[in-house]
Amino acid sequence: MSRPTAPGLLAIVLALAGCSAGEPALPSAAAASAAAPTPTVMESMGSDASASSGDSVAGSPSPSPQPTGGEALTSDPLHGVTLTDVRSGEEITLGELAAEKPLLLETMAIWCTNCRAQQHNVVAAHELADFHSLSLDVEPGEQPAELAAYAEREGFDWYFAKADAQLAAQLRERFGTAVIVPPGMPKILFRTDGSIEFIGLGELYSAQQVADAVGG
Repeated sequence: MSRPTAPGLLAIVLALAGCSAGEPALPSAAAASAAAPTPTVMESMGSDASASSGDSVAGSPSPSPQPTGGEALTSDPLHGVTLTDVRSGEEITLGELAAEKPLLLETMAIWCTNCRAQQHNVVAAHELADFHSLSLDVEPGEQPAELAAYAEREGFDWYFAKADAQLAAQLRERFGTAVIVPPGMPKILFRTDGSIEFIGLGELYSAQQVADAVGG
């Protein structure tokens, strides 16, 4: 066994002196280095903690998508009536339209001059209030293509549809025979709260009266 050198003996003497005085021995540089995490370890721990935090956020449930529009009204049997626009071929329900904004439904016939006068006032009413319009042809002999040509010719840009015998009977039972007599300019107002009112029978409404009726 080799003998310790002078510096080694001095270190041993100092260590023993410290222990005899009741003071803890100072850790060696090697021990201190082993006890403290290296910068690489610390960076790794920080990286892992950050990743763990990120995983927790990513794994949390996302907010449920919010509806982008109101659902179709269904509180009245008329809300479920499906019609086909004679120009676009689009299928619509009265409940869908009335859920978006007030709907003014006018029964009419191509040959009815009173209807045409009322419809031209409705054109102006659309400048005063925000509402849907639907012209419903209740004349059995008139064809969808004729109705589409009429709407184009007169410059009416809202929905036009044909009423079949079942719908005509449903309206007659609900509001009376007058609702399917075009010269009386029958008007049915579908409100966004689900209520439905038969208005303006036998009266030519001005643009302002139409706007007032739909709530403009």
